[in-house]
Amino acid sequence: MIMIMMLKNQILFFVIFLCFGIFYESVLRAEEISSDVAERFGKETRQHWNPEIPLNESAIKQSGIRRLESKYLTLYTDLNTSKQVDELPKLFDQLVPLLCNYFELNRQNYETFKVEGFLINDFEKFKSGGAVQQVPNLRNGYALRCRIWVRNPESEYYRRHLLLHEGVHAFMGYAFGFWGPPWYREGTAELLGTHRLENESLTLGYFPKSRNELLRWGRIDIVRDDMTKHHIRTINEIFKLESEDYDENTAYGWSWAFAVFCENHPRYKMAFRQTAWKLNGTPDEVAQHFLELLIKKVQNEQPELNKQEIINRLNNDWIDFVTNLDYDYDFERTRIDYNKNAQPISNSETQFQIQADKGWQSSGIRLERGKNYCFTASGRFQLAEKPKIWYSEPNGVTLRYYRGAPIGTLLATLIPDQEERFLATEGTLGIGFSTPQKIGLGKVWTAEVSGELFLRINDFPSELSDNNGNVTVKIIKTIP
Repeated sequence: MIMIMMLKNQILFFVIFLCFGIFYESVLRAEEISSDVAERFGKETRQHWNPEIPLNESAIKQSGIRRLESKYLTLYTDLNTSKQVDELPKLFDQLVPLLCNYFELNRQNYETFKVEGFLINDFEKFKSGGAVQQVPNLRNGYALRCRIWVRNPESEYYRRHLLLHEGVHAFMGYAFGFWGPPWYREGTAELLGTHRLENESLTLGYFPKSRNELLRWGRIDIVRDDMTKHHIRTINEIFKLESEDYDENTAYGWSWAFAVFCENHPRYKMAFRQTAWKLNGTPDEVAQHFLELLIKKVQNEQPELNKQEIINRLNNDWIDFVTNLDYDYDFERTRIDYNKNAQPISNSETQFQIQADKGWQSSGIRLERGKNYCFTASGRFQLAEKPKIWYSEPNGVTLRYYRGAPIGTLLATLIPDQEERFLATEGTLGIGFSTPQKIGLGKVWTAEVSGELFLRINDFPSELSDNNGNVTVKIIKTIP
C-alpha cells in the first residue's frame, strides 16, 4: 500500500511539473525574453526541487571537519585553519552580487540564496554525516542545486577557481532553474571562475597576462596543445560537446575559450550573457537562441547584413582568435573590421596603408578568382620600444619569429565570398585567417577564390601596443 501511494505521488508530481513546464514555455514564447521573465521561471522551478538530504552535523564535526559561515556560504572543510582557507566564505560573498550584475538580475531576490559547500582534502572523513553521499566519485568539483563539492588542489589560486566555478553553477541553477547545455554552463563557469584577487577585491572574468600568474589553471595551454594534436574546434563542435566530454580538461579549455572570446567582443558579448535568460531547451535550441540574439543585435546596428554574413563573421573572428590565443591577448587591437562594400580593383592598380599596431585589416578590395595580383610593400615601422626600439620593414626581422614567420612580415589572406566558400580548401595558404600568405616586400599571387582581402603585420597578439607606423601596399592586377 505504501509503495502504491508513493507511486501515485510520483505520478502526480510528474504531471504537475509537466503542466508547469508547458505553461512556462508558453509564457517564455509570449513575452520578450528578459531577466525578469527568467527569474520568475527560476523561482517557480525551485519550488519543485527535491529537499536536500539532511546532514548529520554531529557526525561531521566528530570527523574533524570544520564549519565556516558567511552570508551566502556555509563551508565544511577538513583543511587546517589558515587565512587563505578561512576567508573563502568571505570571498564567496563577493561572488553573488557580481553575478547579479553580470546577468542583470535584481540583487534583492538573492538575499536568501545560500550554498552549502564541501572543501575536501581527505575524502574518507566526509563519508560520515552524509556529506558526500551524492558525489561518491568526486574528481575536481561538482554542484547539485545549492550544494557544491570541491577536491582541494595544490594551488591556492586553483582552490578559489574551483569554488567560484561551482558557485556559478549553483547560482545559475537557483536563478534560472536550468544550467543550460554543457558548452554554456561550463563556459560561463570557467569564464567567471577565472578571477583576480587583489587587496581582497574580487574580479571575475580575468584574462591572465602570463603562464605563471594563475597556478594550475592552464586553459590557454590546454587549447593550444589540443590544436597541435588535432585541429581548431569550430563553434559548432563546441556546441556539440556533451557532459561526458568534461571528464577531460580539454572540453573545459575550449568552453572557456569560446566564452572569453564572446565576452571580450562587443558584437557577441551581450548575446552570450543573455543566453542565460532562456536555458530551458535542448543544446541545439540554446545554441540557436544565442545565434538569434546575436543576429538581432548586429542587425540593429548594421541592417544591411544578412544572417549568413553575420554567422560567417562570427566563425571567422573565432578562427582568428583561437589561432592566435596567447596570454595577455590584446582583444582591442586584434578586433577585425569588415568592409561589406569591398570592390575589385577598378583600374590596373591600387594603393593603401596597413597599420603596424593592429591585427587583420580590410583592404577594402575584393580579389577575383583566377586573377593574378602583384603585391609590393614599403615602409619602416616600429615593432617594440623596450629594451630598445626595434624597427622593421615588410620582410620582417629574423631575430624573432611568430607562427613560423619573422615578426614584422607583411601577411595577407582572403575571406571567400559566400557563394565561393565551398571552393576554399581547408589549409590552403592565403584563404582564411588561420592560413595567411607571406607577402613581405612583394609577391605575385593568383587568387584561388574571390573574396575580401585582409592584411596585417606579423606579431604576437600581446605585443601590438608598442608598435608604431604603417606599411604602404601597392597591388597591380596583371593579365593571367
